[in-house]
Amino acid sequence: MNKYQYQKKMAIYVLLASGATFLASNSFAKTETPKTHPATTIDRVAASVKHKVLTEKAQSIEGEAAEIAAETQKAIVALDNKDTKGATTILQGVSTKLDNLIAKNPGLALVPATVETDVSDFAGTNKEVAYAIDEAEDLLKHGKLQNARGVVSDMASEIRVITTSIPLGTYPAAIKQIIPLIGSGKIDQAAVDLNNALDTLVVTIEIMPLPVLRAEELLIVAAELEHRADLSKEKSREDIQQFTDAAKDQLELAQLLGYGNKDDYKPLYKEIDAIHKTLFSEKSSTAWQKVKDEFSAFKDRLKALTDAAERIGHPVK
Repeated sequence: MNKYQYQKKMAIYVLLASGATFLASNSFAKTETPKTHPATTIDRVAASVKHKVLTEKAQSIEGEAAEIAAETQKAIVALDNKDTKGATTILQGVSTKLDNLIAKNPGLALVPATVETDVSDFAGTNKEVAYAIDEAEDLLKHGKLQNARGVVSDMASEIRVITTSIPLGTYPAAIKQIIPLIGSGKIDQAAVDLNNALDTLVVTIEIMPLPVLRAEELLIVAAELEHRADLSKEKSREDIQQFTDAAKDQLELAQLLGYGNKDDYKPLYKEIDAIHKTLFSEKSSTAWQKVKDEFSAFKDRLKALTDAAERIGHPVK
């Protein structure tokens, strides 16, 4: 790492932080269900999830915050070139932008400056995943670790959203303290302090399993089908069954890919199955609400598993 690169502080967590799409409303969101064959709509819903998440994440960036991180790097380059006037002008502009951000976001600890995404989308079926797992386990039993790695290396279906944020509690003060150093000729110290300021940028990684997000979207559409005026109750039941089956298939894929274990999914399957017993009755809305609540609990279980894995992988010293 050269001196202009900054170290990233990592905080990894699963599924949804603020701004994500996971059952954010108090009930399943009302959407207009296209009047197409269920199989076509299922494919459309599954394909739309990545675009929806990536669009929402891109919209979360503050323009000024993005400029601050980039301009801090420019100021370091200016100092390296002995351009003290240019560095001072840049940092004065950075300081003004930081003051504006604080004014617009009172009490906010972190402001997103950049968002990068890394998408892995395994295209195989559930049966193919199960077969590959068995094959990898057999290879491991025979000591063929590298062969096993080759079998499972592509088995992920997730969006990793990497967000770099500016800590408003410390970054503005750090910049303000550096400007006088330049004026007094302490160029080397100013460059060191600027690099230290960049080291305080906070990087978080959200791991969002695509099959789980797709299951959510499919259930949203299924919930709306119960209220479609252009469908008979019998037809609605058939279509709802197809969508809930597709959702469960996506959840099974998530489970096979290692996003939680069987016990984590059991309560969710139970609530999805219970929906069909209450359709077109006074208990229907309660049943759908239970699915939403169980999704929330499911998210918490997955996050707890990821936090535990992080502690195991990076034990406290």
